[in-house]
Amino acid sequence: MRGKTIVCVMGSLGLLLGAGAAWGNQQMDTTGTGSEAPSSRSVSGSDMSSQAAGKPECRDAGVTVAFKTGSAELDQNARGGLDGVATWMKADEKRTLRLEGFADTTGNSEANLILSAHRAEAVKNYLIEHGVDSSKVMTVGRGEEVDHLPANGRAVTFMACQPAKAMAEAETPPAPPSPPVAEETPPAPVEETPAPPAPVTVIVPPPAAPRPYWARGFGFALMAGGSYQDFTNSNMRSTTTGSGGWNARFIAGVNSIIGFEAAYQGAAGEFNGLGITNNTPLLVSNGLEGTGRLNIPIRYGASLFEPYGYAGLGYSHYTISNYNQNAQRLSSFTSTDDVMTFPVGGGFAYAYKAFIVDARAGWTGTYYQNLLTGADSSGTLDHWNVGGQVGFTF
Repeated sequence: MRGKTIVCVMGSLGLLLGAGAAWGNQQMDTTGTGSEAPSSRSVSGSDMSSQAAGKPECRDAGVTVAFKTGSAELDQNARGGLDGVATWMKADEKRTLRLEGFADTTGNSEANLILSAHRAEAVKNYLIEHGVDSSKVMTVGRGEEVDHLPANGRAVTFMACQPAKAMAEAETPPAPPSPPVAEETPPAPVEETPAPPAPVTVIVPPPAAPRPYWARGFGFALMAGGSYQDFTNSNMRSTTTGSGGWNARFIAGVNSIIGFEAAYQGAAGEFNGLGITNNTPLLVSNGLEGTGRLNIPIRYGASLFEPYGYAGLGYSHYTISNYNQNAQRLSSFTSTDDVMTFPVGGGFAYAYKAFIVDARAGWTGTYYQNLLTGADSSGTLDHWNVGGQVGFTF
C-alpha cells in the first residue's frame, strides 16, 4: 500500500513538471527568444530611455555616389559632390556618416560583395583626405542589393548620423512643461519622437569643380626635343652628313581625335661641297611649320596612350656657314635658300597627369629650293627624320 502511494506521488510530480515546462515555452514564444530580449519586469521605461539616449540618429542623407561597372574609382562628378559632404561633416564634430556600398548583379556574388566594400572605402578615403576625421565615418559592403538604387546598384549611399539628444535640441522646438505625473510613469523616451535628419539641402553638392588639366576633353601641351635627319637626294647625301635637329612645339587637342601643332624646327650638319673653305662648314636650317593631327586618345585613369599621324605645311631657311664667296662661280651650291616644306609622319605619345613624352618619325618634302644650282634640283632638300620630345599638358 505504501509503495503504491509513493508511485502516485512521483507520477503527479512528473505531470506538474511537464506542465510547468510547457507553460514556460509558451511564455518565451510570447516575449521573444534569446537572452537579449528584456522582460517588462527587469527593464523599466526609464531604463530603456537611458540605454537609447547615447545612440546616434541616422537617416538617409539623400546623397548617392555612382560607379562604373567593375570599378571602385571616383569620377569627377563624385569628387565634386563629396567636397560638399566633407564641408558638412567638418561643420559639426558630433556628426558621423555610415557609408553603404553596393554592386550590381553581374559577375560573382562574393567578388561583388568585396567590390561594394571597396567602393565605400574609396568614398571614406576621399573624405579623410579632405579633413574629415576617420573615426566619424563607418563603411559596410552590402553586395548585390540593387532594388532601390540607381546605376543598377553600382553605388554608395549615405546615412547621416547625429547624437539623438543633439538633434532633438537643434531641430525640435522645446515642448511646454508637462503636467505632473505619478512616479511610476516613466517619461517618454526621446527615440519615440526622433527629430528629422539634417535637411538634404545642407549637403547638396556644390557645382562640380573644374576637371584636372590632364583630364579635360580637349587638352594642350608644350613640348621640346631633338631628332636625327638625312637627305633622300643622292647629291646631298654625298655632300653632307646626317644632321642633328631640335624643335619646340605647341600642341592643341591632346585628348581629342582632331588636333593641331605649331612648331619651330632647326637642324645642322657638316657640309663638304666645292667652294667651301678649309674650316668645316655647316648646313643649318631654321623654320616654322603647322600641322594637323589625327589622334587615337586612349585614357586609363590618369594615363594617356595616344598613337597619332600628322601632315602640314611649313617654311625653312637654309644657310651654309663659312661659304667661300670667291669660289662661288665654281660651286654647284648657293650659300642660302628659302623653301616651302610639306611634313608628314606619325608617332606615339604617352602622358601621365601633366607629364607627356612622344616619339615620332616622318618625311619632309621641299619645294622651290635653289640650294643646288644644277640642271635637276627637284627634291634636293627632301629628308626623313626620327626624334622624340618631352613636355607637359595643361
